[in-house]
Amino acid sequence: MDFKQKYSEFFENLDPKYFNEERFVPAVGPEDAKFVLIGEAPGANEVEEGEPFVGRAGNRMDEILHKIGVDRDELYITNLVKIRPPDNRDPKKDEIKAWAPLLEKELENIEPEAIVTLGNFASREMLDTSKGISKIHGRTFRKNGWKIMPVYHPAATLYDRSKGPELEKDLRKAFGKRDAGQQSLKDL
Repeated sequence: MDFKQKYSEFFENLDPKYFNEERFVPAVGPEDAKFVLIGEAPGANEVEEGEPFVGRAGNRMDEILHKIGVDRDELYITNLVKIRPPDNRDPKKDEIKAWAPLLEKELENIEPEAIVTLGNFASREMLDTSKGISKIHGRTFRKNGWKIMPVYHPAATLYDRSKGPELEKDLRKAFGKRDAGQQSLKDL
């Protein structure tokens, strides 16, 4: 069963203004994944290949995952919004709100041990905070029953190489490759 069939009830009720088949990118990964990675929205490469995180940022993420011994095929990878926004802009609040029930359903179905939010945008949305990624990355929080760890977006490491070691360190921690501390959201 493909993604749209699996979540057909959501797609039947989604306002058509929030859907465009040509810019749609479904989530990928096993339904029994221990970890879910969440980005903000697909980019051009993702639309072309029909899979999240396959462009330059995805390649960078794959390099780090390989280096720390994590198999991408064991991860469930999705986005807040499943449609590439026009002009590669950030998703708007109403778009995120329209797609939120689908993300909730994905998380309910998978029941991951932990959620890793990639970058500022996804982290702020999932943690409902105004704090930037540089203040919260690598820390583990609990929100709505989920264990969530925000990390730098892999694209940030392409523009600022100093963030690469931080992303690797945070992903090691997220995937249990080293001890992880936990903090309360009230500490944000």
